[in-house]
Amino acid sequence: MSLQVPVSLKSGHEAIEARLRRAMSEPGPTGEAARRVARILDGHHMREEKFALRPLGLLRELARGETPSELAQAAELVRGLKREMPQMIDEHRQIAEALRALAQEAQAENKPEYVALAEEMVIHAHLEEDILYPAALLVGEYAALVRGG
Repeated sequence: MSLQVPVSLKSGHEAIEARLRRAMSEPGPTGEAARRVARILDGHHMREEKFALRPLGLLRELARGETPSELAQAAELVRGLKREMPQMIDEHRQIAEALRALAQEAQAENKPEYVALAEEMVIHAHLEEDILYPAALLVGEYAALVRGG
């Protein structure tokens, strides 16, 4: 079995993306600001799901004291995460700037649902940097320890 992004994280990303697509369909400055966010998110989500979120699919098994057969795969993905992390963090900075612009445009156009979306997406990025990325790194470190290097 190959590593999979936990369903809760995958569905969370899909929900955010669905709301962002609605914002992108708006005419005027709000829609344009949402499209700028989406352009940055495109490659970012691909890297994030591949390198950071897939290793988290092992957390439940690891917490039960099991040794999943996918540990070698997780270790390889986390090596990739370490390489990609500076770019991913920089993308979060770019996304946050674009989200501030989205919130400003949505506020000016009296579209509070998109102001809320922008705020939620900033919080989500903090969750990733503060919890999800470090957890993925720990999965990789554990995998290296178990595998002897």
